[in-house]
Amino acid sequence: MTKPRFLAAGMLLTLGATAAVAAPSRFEEGVFIELNRFRSDPAAYTEYLRDYRPRFEGKLLIGADDGEIDIMTREGVAAVDEAIRELRHEKPLPTLEWSDALARAAADHVAVQSRSGAVGHYTRGNGPGERMTARGGGPYVSEVITYGHHTPEGVVDQLLIDDGVPNRGHRFSLLRPTHRYAGVACGSHPVHRTMCVTLMSPTRDGSPPPPPQRKAP
Repeated sequence: MTKPRFLAAGMLLTLGATAAVAAPSRFEEGVFIELNRFRSDPAAYTEYLRDYRPRFEGKLLIGADDGEIDIMTREGVAAVDEAIRELRHEKPLPTLEWSDALARAAADHVAVQSRSGAVGHYTRGNGPGERMTARGGGPYVSEVITYGHHTPEGVVDQLLIDDGVPNRGHRFSLLRPTHRYAGVACGSHPVHRTMCVTLMSPTRDGSPPPPPQRKAP
């Protein structure tokens, strides 16, 4: 049984004063909250990942309900167990602030793939850095995408388990302490039903981060 993930009042949600310009949907807001729930205590988050183990039939991950597709994984429950082992040792990270600029660049990608049915990080040959630059920002961004999950919890769990990705790049992106801002865009997908794109950056718009301050001698 999936454990309830309650949110204490005023905790984790940091949308900032500009959120009203392009307010996220409830689903997108939920993904953002879930990302910060994870970053606030990665070790404790492993308790949620345990709920995946009973849902496997061999390497087939059964959808959480009738609205979610079954997903044929590459590693099965082994990837879940590996994520639990690794995340037990992680320390809390700074929570993320919402960025409208990052969310708009993510939404550009969703708009194309929700029509084409394509997957991956490129839109008409442009990756996340190019999309952010086209929006007037910079290329200093990291992008993670999920397909097939229709709950915020499922989106974040899929990124952390990172089945079939040898270097666990999605997981390490969520663990990167230099990420301070995030924008999320989710939508329908003609093949996988749903998709969710998250862009993260050290800055609000992907511009170059300031150089590290030198310590006084």
